[in-house]
Amino acid sequence: MNKNLLRLLNSHAPAKTHFINHYKRQDVFRCMHDSHDRFNNTVSVYHVLKVKKCFPAGCTFFRWKCRYLDTGKTCPRKFKHVGRLCFSCGQFYDVKETNRPEFIPGEHELQRFQDELRHFEDWLESVQGKQVELSAKIISVKPEFILKSGRRRDQVLLYGFLLTLNDCFISHTNFKDLVYVPISIRAQNRLNFAVADTIDCRGYFTVSNGMIIIRDVKAVEVTAGKSPAVWTESRARVVQKTGTVLPYQYPDCYSCDKSSLLQVITDAASAEKPRALFCFEGVTEPDLCGYRAHRLLSYACPGDEFDVI
Repeated sequence: MNKNLLRLLNSHAPAKTHFINHYKRQDVFRCMHDSHDRFNNTVSVYHVLKVKKCFPAGCTFFRWKCRYLDTGKTCPRKFKHVGRLCFSCGQFYDVKETNRPEFIPGEHELQRFQDELRHFEDWLESVQGKQVELSAKIISVKPEFILKSGRRRDQVLLYGFLLTLNDCFISHTNFKDLVYVPISIRAQNRLNFAVADTIDCRGYFTVSNGMIIIRDVKAVEVTAGKSPAVWTESRARVVQKTGTVLPYQYPDCYSCDKSSLLQVITDAASAEKPRALFCFEGVTEPDLCGYRAHRLLSYACPGDEFDVI
């Protein structure tokens, strides 16, 4: 069908009043691969359909095994797990496994999901790379760090700050989900963005790893009062020195206001962009985090105050 005719027909259809980020939905797919155990085996739509592209056919992988380690024997080379250095060993073998993500809503809802996703992606395509107007309330302000991996040591560097917005208006479209706005250190020093500020601005609409990011914002207006808790450059520099890179990505740390995701910069050429979690409190064992325990107690008894020891 002619594209102009298709646009004309669509113009008479009822307009979508709002969108959510279907790419980041966690209620659509479940995968039983053990790499997803930490996240209760829920995986995002973006990971399944865009990264792995494993639905509906599934994905095939080979699990590396060792006959010695399988029976509790000690590896003659003192290895504790199977890795690439084991390929030449006679005790090495692999097992072919296939996983197929489960569509949680049920097969009868598949067509509806596909229609909603297609509509969402059509909207993304219509604004991708374009300058848009943005109006929303800030729900989080965090310093944005990067982890530069080197041969001798790793360095955590302050790259800027990251605003998280929710329930936004993007060029007159109500986007009822999270939008991220990276800003420079200079901009934060000048404008002192804080939680609960309502901002109006213009910026360029981009999509990265399924996240909606508005870059190069300008003409910023803050239309609500300031919170007393404001991230400053000096405070972020202290956290840069005292914070810790967590040994693994602990699910509860994602929603914590004392942590952020680090983009890992390495010399190795890779299509994937690895990420790590950075704890502002300097915690090295997430299971023993005092701040997390304090938050749980506060939620259980909102009228009481607890001191973190």
